[in-house]
Amino acid sequence: MYYKTIFSLVLSLFLFSLSAFAQRYNFRQYDIEDGLTQSQVTAITQDSKRRLWISTLGGLSSFNGKQFNSYTKTNGLNNNFVLALSLGKNDQLWLGTARGVSKFNGFQFDNYAKTKEWVSKLVTSATGTVYGLSSSRLFKTDEKQITFLTVSNDSAENVTALKVDAKGKVAVAILRKGIFYLDKGHWNAHPQNETLKKMIITDFFTDARQEDKLWLLASEGLYALDKNNLRQYVSGKFTAIEQDAKNNIWIGYSSGAYYLTSSSLIHFNGKNGFTNNMVNAIFKDIENNIWLATDGTGLFRYVDRDYVIFDESQGLNSKTVMSLANGPGQEEIWIGTYGGLFQYQAGKIQEIQIPSKLEDTKNINFLYNDRQKNIWIGTVYGGLWCYNGKNIVSMAEDNHSIAYNTILEDSKGRIWVSTNAGCFLLNKKTKQLEWVSKQFGSSLLETSAGEILVGTQDGVYILNTPNQTRPLNLPQLSGSSILCMAKSGPNTLLFGTSDNGILIWDRKTGKMKTLSTAQGLASDHIYSLLPDQQGLIWVGTGKGINKINTKDFKVIQNSNEPGLLVECNQNAILQHHDDIWVGTTKGAIVYNRNHQLPPTVAPYVYINSVTAFAQNEGRQNKQRSIFKANELGNIVTLPFHQNNLNISYTGVFLANPDGLVYQYRLLGLDNKYSEPTGNTSINFSSIPPGKYTFQVKAITKAGVPSVDTASFSFEITPPYYQTGVFRLLIFVLIVLLILLAVYIILNLNERKRKLRLKIKLEEQFKVRKQTAEDFHDDLGNKLTRISVLSEVLSSMIDPDDTEKRGIISKINDNVNELYRGTKDILWSLNPKNDKLTELLGHIREFGEEMFNNTSVDFQSHIDLGGYDGKLSLDVSRNLLMIFKEAIHNALKHAKPGMVVFSAIVDGETLKITVKDDGQGLDPIGSMDGHGINNMNVRAKRINAKLNINSNATGTEIKLAVSLSTLMRLKNV
Repeated sequence: MYYKTIFSLVLSLFLFSLSAFAQRYNFRQYDIEDGLTQSQVTAITQDSKRRLWISTLGGLSSFNGKQFNSYTKTNGLNNNFVLALSLGKNDQLWLGTARGVSKFNGFQFDNYAKTKEWVSKLVTSATGTVYGLSSSRLFKTDEKQITFLTVSNDSAENVTALKVDAKGKVAVAILRKGIFYLDKGHWNAHPQNETLKKMIITDFFTDARQEDKLWLLASEGLYALDKNNLRQYVSGKFTAIEQDAKNNIWIGYSSGAYYLTSSSLIHFNGKNGFTNNMVNAIFKDIENNIWLATDGTGLFRYVDRDYVIFDESQGLNSKTVMSLANGPGQEEIWIGTYGGLFQYQAGKIQEIQIPSKLEDTKNINFLYNDRQKNIWIGTVYGGLWCYNGKNIVSMAEDNHSIAYNTILEDSKGRIWVSTNAGCFLLNKKTKQLEWVSKQFGSSLLETSAGEILVGTQDGVYILNTPNQTRPLNLPQLSGSSILCMAKSGPNTLLFGTSDNGILIWDRKTGKMKTLSTAQGLASDHIYSLLPDQQGLIWVGTGKGINKINTKDFKVIQNSNEPGLLVECNQNAILQHHDDIWVGTTKGAIVYNRNHQLPPTVAPYVYINSVTAFAQNEGRQNKQRSIFKANELGNIVTLPFHQNNLNISYTGVFLANPDGLVYQYRLLGLDNKYSEPTGNTSINFSSIPPGKYTFQVKAITKAGVPSVDTASFSFEITPPYYQTGVFRLLIFVLIVLLILLAVYIILNLNERKRKLRLKIKLEEQFKVRKQTAEDFHDDLGNKLTRISVLSEVLSSMIDPDDTEKRGIISKINDNVNELYRGTKDILWSLNPKNDKLTELLGHIREFGEEMFNNTSVDFQSHIDLGGYDGKLSLDVSRNLLMIFKEAIHNALKHAKPGMVVFSAIVDGETLKITVKDDGQGLDPIGSMDGHGINNMNVRAKRINAKLNINSNATGTEIKLAVSLSTLMRLKNV
């Protein structure tokens, strides 16, 4: 069963197409002048960075919204005739050319096994396998070889279409066999192949909203297949098909393209903003932009704006539209230009003739609809006219030497006219102008209180009767040039100025608010104001059109589309149903309030490259490193002298690439994002050593941030003198130097001390020696003389005088005792006796002398193990006195039979002992004297340990002192 074209549907769509013929649609063209490799575009795809890849018959191009990069055979491509593209894993780009298949990783091409015929189509499945068509045969490639496949077990099968859906499922259309889907390695036939096999299918896809609906391009035209039937929508020889974000259908044609919606069919061609050349491919990008690849006129992007433009290309004699009004017909618009008066109706623009031979009647300054549905026409020196429903008649009989600027019908039905000669009231019966005021006005407005306001070059005036005009006393309006006025509600007046934006006056509260470019207006030069029926105020400025919300009187931000840069004309603004008409110097701009723009998609940003260099100009070339995007995945390590960075980044927002701004920060140096900037590169100078992460994000004109934040991390290594190891070494070195300095100082001090000690000892030696000699010579002689004299005296005394002889005997004894004590002192003073062996020997001699001529056996044992240190005078004296006292006590109190004096060196300790076998010390008798106490005191003085053990079997006095302690006690 074959379904014929539904004639009524096609006819209605054709009429819709005719109704739109006068509009010029918005297409942005890119060709070789913009950088495209060649103008015959064959295929389009998009990578993860949002860049478009465009194949042509002259090579490959990539496009980031601003710049094209081209790749040809000179870059490694196997052939410049590229017909197919598909994106594989990891953004690898597969190309089908006249010489086979190539793969491009962004830096180099890999060319694989060649086919005999051109590769006309490529797709990539969800698993990453690349399928293609060559001479109507299906193949797949595993990057090593190409394998041709048979889907229907017919070796002669003719594959007419190859597609992959949004889920990565591969499907093919085969001539006279239908459509087959690849599922888990098996090809499954479409359930309605009995119907499909009768068609020659060249392209197809599944509807985005209805999964059971299939759109088809066949040799006869566009079809849709659902569960119930096959339906033809448009007939013709079509080349490509795509569905946009609004679920409307785009169809590539041999002459332009078709656009199918639920209510219209539009043929885009050279007459309405597109091209008459054939469309080879249609592509919907991630931002929902529609791109059309043409054969000979390059690449086009459809700009889905909420306005269209009427200008000279649609039939106007002049694109300077000065005024607009509703026509007498229901769907009729009158357009006043400086080239005549025109009527727009049913998609056609026709000129309306004013019954006058004056050329100045073509200079239309204003059009105005009054309450009687008359249309008033004001010209520049061409008179004032009115269309009364039947004819256009002249309304001012005075002359044609007046330029009519604006007109107003007040609530009483009076007609006010502002001209270059002042303001007038028009007598409609006599057609005479009655002068009211000399003020030259560019706009007229009636307030809610019935006051007539005229906007002039010097503020606003209130018009009453002749000679009663007075200024509106508002300081903010004084001196301002008022170009337009409007009412918003019963109490709010808006004044459009030539240089101060919009002044908003609330008459009830007296408050005045200003809107200017600082608040988002396109310009401070305000030409027209129109409160619409839906609560918005439309503003025509010197650089575009804005909208204001009447709830808060804030400017509504523009969409992400680039703003229309156009100069509006004064008071040339009109609402017609849901359309807002604005007269500009580029034609009539018509906004459709019900038009829905595609959903906004966030932009994408990526880092192109990073250049690190040295600041020293002479070293820059030698010390320069460039890192490409593929090298920035890991942390980049830079030496300390390459601490100047230039970072290049790109934001991709194909809908409005010029509207992107960027914010960046360098974590580790500053955690705050920068102010928005339009620059796509940034320099950092003299970055200190450390770890950093650079981050950048792109922001659209409407404030939508990029879906990602591009970043890369790097580390600048410190110089060796800033490393931790070097600092530790420096610290250790400083400590060592301090220690060395301390050592040197201590050593010097010690040397000085030793030198002083040496000098002192030498002086002591001399003094001691001299003292000993003097003491011996002087005191010894005196004692000898006393002894001799006492003997002489004794011989002179009577032998029987025992008392006197006893006294002389005591004198001799004391002299002898004094001589012996003097002998010890002289011995101590002699420096040669400072050695330990001399001391011990002297003590031994003292003991032998003490026990001579007694019954006590005195023995001595001295074994120093070869040690013989030099003692100080104090140490020597104290040791001598301790053991003289010990020997004396043994003789005087112990009544011993034997006394043993011993001295040994045990390790580092000197041990000196006096031991007897007498009756022991009488505690009471021994403690009466100071001998024992003195011995303890002297032992402590030289840091020695003294132990006295006494019992009935004898007494042992033992002294132990460290040799190191003994040697440290010097005469200082």
